[in-house]
Amino acid sequence: MTNSESQTATTLDRATVERCIEVARGEYLHDQTGTPEDEAYNQAVSDVAAAIGALLEGK
Repeated sequence: MTNSESQTATTLDRATVERCIEVARGEYLHDQTGTPEDEAYNQAVSDVAAAIGALLEGK
């Protein structure tokens, strides 16, 4: 793989990861009822987005 190909692959991977974060965040409940279940669900969505984001940081 050439340096140019490597940079393109890295850029593509970053774009893919960023899209995954966007999709995960789209799962937030916007019409929450205020129940513990809704709060837990939104916390889980937040945790997923953070975990995906950690891939960009190499963690």
